[in-house]
Amino acid sequence: MQMRSILCAAALALSTFALAQSPCSEYWKSAPRASDVRFKVNGQSKGASVQVGIPTELNIIIYKGQDYRISFVYDEKIIGDHVVARIIEKVRQPKAGKPGAKPGFEDVTKVIWDNQDHDMVDAVEFTATSTKRIAVEITAPGVPEDPKNAKKGTKANDIGCIGILIEHMPTPVVGF
Repeated sequence: MQMRSILCAAALALSTFALAQSPCSEYWKSAPRASDVRFKVNGQSKGASVQVGIPTELNIIIYKGQDYRISFVYDEKIIGDHVVARIIEKVRQPKAGKPGAKPGFEDVTKVIWDNQDHDMVDAVEFTATSTKRIAVEITAPGVPEDPKNAKKGTKANDIGCIGILIEHMPTPVVGF
């Protein structure tokens, strides 16, 4: 009888875990791969459900001596025909404080790349010149609501899937 209770509890836990998996978690796998076959899929690639208009971040580590390709794929029916994407460097620096006060630290952010400056492209390639912590920030604009379909008291879908495919390869040695 006790064994049956344990098995039932295990089955319940597994079914709860399976239901908790987001249908968006594997969305990154549908992103187009790099044309250069030397790029390999990076384990930091992720998919998630995001809310329209709310920025969301994927924090990753990039390593010196690697080329990276980061691309975005999304559910256009909900997210819209593009996403706003930025790559942000995060650096931990000492916080300026009063003399004699206990020193603290703060994260300082610097935008390295913004697709709004590059025709809203869905991919970027770059070389990491040093190992650093960065964030890939995505904001989904959403699909403009059709006034004919808007009904009083109803809300349009505002949560959709986004995938971030990260690929990497050793930086090729070229030149003299």
